Amino acid sequence: MKSLFLSAILALSPIAAAAESYKCTTTNFGVDGWVPPVIILGVDQEANVGSAFDSGIQEVHKAPIPVKFKKWSDNRYQFNWTVKGIKSSNAGGGTMSYKVTLRPQSGTFTLSGLLHGYDNVISGSGTCELIK
Repeated sequence: MKSLFLSAILALSPIAAAAESYKCTTTNFGVDGWVPPVIILGVDQEANVGSAFDSGIQEVHKAPIPVKFKKWSDNRYQFNWTVKGIKSSNAGGGTMSYKVTLRPQSGTFTLSGLLHGYDNVISGSGTCELIK
């Protein structure tokens, strides 16, 4: 079911137009949560644009969103995005900002986040695989 969902999202989204798409799986969720277990990142290096999709983006936007994308080198890409109205497990909600650094040659990523208005430490890391 999840692979069908992922296939549908990739086929119907801006990520489908990306020259490269990565499925990133979190292995270190950090102390305070807010780190999604799976993140899909899209990159079009020629257009210098990126997109992201995760469970929080699905909840709020129902589709991938454009992100601020920066290619620092052939082995370091940075993705920044903000999701307003994301829900928490305690029935609260807020605005989350994320920064993901992808290292495509090693297939790894790191994530840091900011839950606006709180001092939570939000960080995670894991592996990414090229899916397109």
